[in-house]
Amino acid sequence: MRSEDRSALHEALEQQTVSIAKAGIMATLNSRCSVLAAANPKFGRFDRFKLLAEQIDLPSPILSRFDLIFVIEDKPNVKDDSELAEHILEIHQKNTVDYEIESELLRKYIAYARKNVNPILTDEANEVLKEFYVSTRNSSVDEEAPVPITARQLEAIIRLAEASAKIRLKSTVDKEDAEKAVRLQLSCLKEVGVDPETGEIDIDKVEGRTPKSDRDKFQRVTEEISLLEEEYGGQAPVNILFSNMADKYNIGEDKVENIIQNLKHKGIIYEPTNGYLKKA
Repeated sequence: MRSEDRSALHEALEQQTVSIAKAGIMATLNSRCSVLAAANPKFGRFDRFKLLAEQIDLPSPILSRFDLIFVIEDKPNVKDDSELAEHILEIHQKNTVDYEIESELLRKYIAYARKNVNPILTDEANEVLKEFYVSTRNSSVDEEAPVPITARQLEAIIRLAEASAKIRLKSTVDKEDAEKAVRLQLSCLKEVGVDPETGEIDIDKVEGRTPKSDRDKFQRVTEEISLLEEEYGGQAPVNILFSNMADKYNIGEDKVENIIQNLKHKGIIYEPTNGYLKKA
């Protein structure tokens, strides 16, 4: 995706507007639509141990604007593979597809719902959404625990609950709609938001930022570099750093090397001489 396409997508998701400049005409239009996007991960396979943003090359400001993110993995499964094969073969055999609802009727149905239905949240639905947000935010007694969700996810489940009511042409968002929105959001968070190192939901992982477990490792590495600088005359030997991090925190050499590269990229440390590190 080109950088100008990223900025246009960001505007549509954040401001709900689309700016147009063509043939001497400049205008800003409202984007009254949803954004459904699909992306292939780098190297063709999704890696659950890496950040989402590292794999699909989208910055955090754009990722954080999507209400739901799901991972579709192609894993062999006898039952699923059999059903998929039967479906594809049936299409080729009949040369037609039997839809549950005709596409033209579906378009008209959606257009009618968008234009004429504006459901209002009921007290019961409000209570369900509030309970989910408050309980999830405060699910850990540890003050240093990662933040599981933010107010942005609350806005998302409100939109999902309203959409559930709207598609059924209802005038109110009931408890059932709110519970459905909560289930969708939880499913998304459990799929892409769980930090494999801690087993806890970390919203930073969903939105493409550095998860808390990695931030803690960054802090430990910088602190260890400071201690080694005091001991070795202002410079920290890399080989000693590797050994200390493995002994003290059970962090492997590959992970420490990756952290060093990140810290160097951010300008926090530098390498004045080969094999030695120093804090900036």
